[in-house]
Amino acid sequence: MIGLKNDIDSLRSLAQIFSPANFSRIVRKNDYANTRDRIQKHVNYPNSLNNLIILQYIYKQLQLNYKSEYLYKNALINKMLLGKYSINTTTAINEFKIGKSIADLVLLNGEAKIFEIKTEFDSLEKLDKQISDYIKFANKVYVVTNSKFVDKLLSDYKNTTIGVIELTNNNTLREVIPAKENSSFFNHATIFKTLRKQEYIEILENYFGFVPDVPNTRIFKESLKLIETIDINEFQKLAYKKLKERKLKCPNEFLSNKTPHELKHICYSLDMSYKDYTSLHQFLNQKA
Repeated sequence: MIGLKNDIDSLRSLAQIFSPANFSRIVRKNDYANTRDRIQKHVNYPNSLNNLIILQYIYKQLQLNYKSEYLYKNALINKMLLGKYSINTTTAINEFKIGKSIADLVLLNGEAKIFEIKTEFDSLEKLDKQISDYIKFANKVYVVTNSKFVDKLLSDYKNTTIGVIELTNNNTLREVIPAKENSSFFNHATIFKTLRKQEYIEILENYFGFVPDVPNTRIFKESLKLIETIDINEFQKLAYKKLKERKLKCPNEFLSNKTPHELKHICYSLDMSYKDYTSLHQFLNQKA
């Protein structure tokens, strides 16, 4: 029989296991110490169980009693990227800097969609500023949240383009209100600054047939000036297509078919190699 030693304190600590940084140590350094210590400190379990069974138990307890940010991110990867859409046609970018904000998840599939997560443990204090950045870049912006904030969000963003999605008690994603098109808010500089140097250079070469002949210290400024002469909607599409090329290096079947659903967001965000997946499965099959 498996059980927690101290419900809330245990769950708060155990939630830290489900982080890309922790699993990077596991699969790339064979460093299990942090995970093993947290499990042994907070979970009672028979010695016969392997790490996968223990992690699945912990994940279930988080779903029931402590919906951390990771659960939201993992639900979006499982239900949107791998469920509603396709990993072959959709690119997801985690923790993506837009303006002075960092979007939790961007999905690129025919259009750019942003999903900003606000759990029941978060504050909405910075949300207005985040949204003002996001609508300058993305076709559609969603706030993904707990029932605690749904009514306030519906009131605060009534008659705007912002959509609201609720992560329900059953751990499904319920679209409370759909997002609307943001193209009237698009901004050249905001979109331009989401691109890497090589990406905007390629856009310039393809669109104009040349790149500004200036010293490296001025290439950013002069490139932006040139970009600002392109129709904003056309430039947003060009940037979107360039960002969409940021594909996973590892074959999709490893994420889609060979990864427990509890860990799919972690594996996607780490863009794990064949070697990483081998290390992951060795760890999961080990006795806890």
